[in-house]
Amino acid sequence: MPELVEKGEDLILVAHDPAIEIVKGHRRFIVGLDIAQAVDRTAYSIILDERVPYYDANGRQELGKRRREIVAAAQLPQMSYSDLAIVTRNLMMDRAIAGRAYLAVDSSGVGRAFCDILNTKSVLHTRVTMTAGENESETKERGQSFNNVGRNRLLSTLNSAIHTGDLTIGSFPARDMLREELESFEASVGTTGRVRIEGGTAFGHGDLVVSAALALWLSDHRTIGAHIGVSPLAGYW
Repeated sequence: MPELVEKGEDLILVAHDPAIEIVKGHRRFIVGLDIAQAVDRTAYSIILDERVPYYDANGRQELGKRRREIVAAAQLPQMSYSDLAIVTRNLMMDRAIAGRAYLAVDSSGVGRAFCDILNTKSVLHTRVTMTAGENESETKERGQSFNNVGRNRLLSTLNSAIHTGDLTIGSFPARDMLREELESFEASVGTTGRVRIEGGTAFGHGDLVVSAALALWLSDHRTIGAHIGVSPLAGYW
């Protein structure tokens, strides 16, 4: 069986023939963090995003189909933002994903202050401010980039990806809770013709779903990975 080597997020299929062109695959983890608002709970989801190289019938290296799967999701207990930043840093430094993990954080409302705390903890991340409607834009404030993305856009993209099989849901303790939240969301059309997507269960106000939507969004918006110090805390896509 051909040897597959992991170097950071790169997947490299060993080629003993120097004439064979190496085609790099990838295996990375995208973390979405939804910060608790007035009636919400803080929640995170982790998506495994990979394309594995293989040898075709002619001995050439090709890339397999891209696979994205939600491999973990959980709600977090109430805690101070400072403690939450430490929990987030530890999550990104977990040996199972460190060096190939990227973080999207809900910077809406109180999330803006939390993102500033993440900076003091040297946790690289992408700020996503959820807005009304379907639009998407980028702004800069105090040297920080904010991705302004319509909440409906995030949720409808997640729904579409799951229904088309572009994103699957793996096996983890909160799997059923995530499915319940997904099934609770409904779209309605207001008097102005604007579509609104809302949902939630007794256990959460769609927190797991929103965190998964943030992670999925980031998986399609990668620009560059970054490492700081001796600990590979990745982010800033």
